[in-house]
Amino acid sequence: MKDCRKPAALLGLIFILGCSEPPQQHRGPSDPRESTVRPIVPDHRMARKSAAIRNPDTFPWYVGPEVIPSFKPGDRVWTPTPIGRSWDIINMAIASVVRIDGNHVVLQAGVLEFTVPAAVLLPAVAPARLAPRTPVLACLGLTGEWGRVTTASQETVNVQLVMAQSVITREVDTASVLALTGKGGPGHPVTFHRGENIGFGLLLYLNREKAGIITYTGKLELVAPDQVRFVPLNVIPVKNATMWSPFADSLEEVRILQVLENGAAVEILFVSRPQEPLINPRIVTSARVTKMLW
Repeated sequence: MKDCRKPAALLGLIFILGCSEPPQQHRGPSDPRESTVRPIVPDHRMARKSAAIRNPDTFPWYVGPEVIPSFKPGDRVWTPTPIGRSWDIINMAIASVVRIDGNHVVLQAGVLEFTVPAAVLLPAVAPARLAPRTPVLACLGLTGEWGRVTTASQETVNVQLVMAQSVITREVDTASVLALTGKGGPGHPVTFHRGENIGFGLLLYLNREKAGIITYTGKLELVAPDQVRFVPLNVIPVKNATMWSPFADSLEEVRILQVLENGAAVEILFVSRPQEPLINPRIVTSARVTKMLW
């Protein structure tokens, strides 16, 4: 007689295995989710543009009456510009209006965003006419530089400037220069009393209460309005003349050694100082020499 217990046992084992939970599927090493290092390929189409660097403090050096802003977003204005995230060192340059905030204006220059009172702003518009030798303040990036016009068209103007002891010519658009008239005003070189010395700088604003003047180091000094004198810019220095020019930001007596580029620049010698290469004598823009105004 055949033994029927073996087929029965085999059928029982198959039944037990069939009723148990099947093992989880092993995805294998080819599945990238199993990899310990997953390569990430950036999609540059989704990359966000760099956000502006925000100077959190409003320009703190304005003293005087408030002015209601007459600008709108997109307008370009001459303004005090901070160096980085503080107002310790400033310059005068052109920025674009982002928005209006009460009597203040939020501006952007390059990637820098900052807020100033409307009272210290000037519209940056193309002058009606720029004749050769017209003194101007030219905006180069986040800085303003004194110079004189050589040629001008409706779109661009060539300005002669002094940089690194050399007279150079830069082409800028006509709305990036501020013509400096004989009437004075923001952007002009000025002298002022500072204790026993006479200071020198760039006028940022002037009202009945205070004058804000950017000095040689980029610091802003607040001066009584009656202590300010505008440097005459319609006079071209002559060789061997005795004049005054700032050493740092205090005026000292100088002698004109030579006049360069039709009066755009001069080589000067500080008469009370020893001669030293690139320091004394030196080449400066003609806006930095003046007769004594006191």
